[in-house]
Amino acid sequence: MAAKTDRAKKTALAKALRGMFGRLQARPIPERLMSIVDQLDAADRAPPLKKSGSR
Repeated sequence: MAAKTDRAKKTALAKALRGMFGRLQARPIPERLMSIVDQLDAADRAPPLKKSGSR
């Protein structure tokens, strides 16, 4: 009988977590955070710097 109770608890927890995550995904992303993400994304796509021939 304990296995059914544990399974029911796990199922209820999974359902609650999916609901919470869904609500979090539906929230708008603040502009300040999107600006930071855009800057990091642009830095990844920047061409590598050339080495100077000073040696």
